[in-house]
Amino acid sequence: MPTMVHLRPMTVHDVEAVAAVVDAADRAAERRPGDDYRPPSDEQRGVMDRGTRRFIERDPAGAWVADRDGEVVGIAEAIRRGPFWGLSMLFVHPSAQSQGVGRRLLETALAYADGAELRMIMTSSDPRALRRYSLAGLDIHPAVNADGVVHRSAIPAGLPGRAGDEDDLDLVERVDVSLRGSRREDVEFMLATGARLDVIDSPDGSGYVVSRSDRVAMLGATDERTATALLWRALAQAEGKAHISCLTAQQDWAVRVALTARLSVAPTGPLFVSGMERPPGPWIANGWYF
Repeated sequence: MPTMVHLRPMTVHDVEAVAAVVDAADRAAERRPGDDYRPPSDEQRGVMDRGTRRFIERDPAGAWVADRDGEVVGIAEAIRRGPFWGLSMLFVHPSAQSQGVGRRLLETALAYADGAELRMIMTSSDPRALRRYSLAGLDIHPAVNADGVVHRSAIPAGLPGRAGDEDDLDLVERVDVSLRGSRREDVEFMLATGARLDVIDSPDGSGYVVSRSDRVAMLGATDERTATALLWRALAQAEGKAHISCLTAQQDWAVRVALTARLSVAPTGPLFVSGMERPPGPWIANGWYF
């Protein structure tokens, strides 16, 4: 008789098991040639563990695990911020894939979207995931990632802006009003986990970018010129390889920056959206908090 898998709310006791499922699924994922699996660093694992605990505390109705005889074999984490809902993570251990576990996790996470005006999902290129999210009623927007070592001589001189801090969260909220909704509390959490904030606040335009040593984590701006300057500020601080995720046609300004910086641009999993005709812009999504 097949072993039964049941879903239950995620608890703080599942934090290590969640990381193990994500790692196992990532190891097994199909990749482009040369895009080898890289295990998370101790710092990245620490941020992930803190983030998982925050999902459990902040969005308990969106945090679920699939349990098989006491072993966690699947996880789903979703956020709700007023009228916005986003699926932050959905992973199934390779030993439990193609058994309906992902579908059940998605259905449970989607219950947290009841009444939401805007829904988003950043996904892999797995055909099973694409089918699942399309059938859930979201529209597909093809996307690319940008990776590589920044060509330092391409960085413009005299970039406007400054380093930001918690005192700039009002600016974050003000900018986000015209995008997908405020990410203020999520930016505050990211700063608490060691991320960097850069801001521009001038009569000609306002915006912010959140970055870590090797990746641009989140960006929002009132106009593309300001967004371009902020993205360059983040890339100028990149240590080693830089990474920018999930750029759709609405973020073509960011693709142009990436190409000028000599980063490699290649297709990745699409962004699924419902509740707006196209993704917001100028804007760069965060994998967890959009």
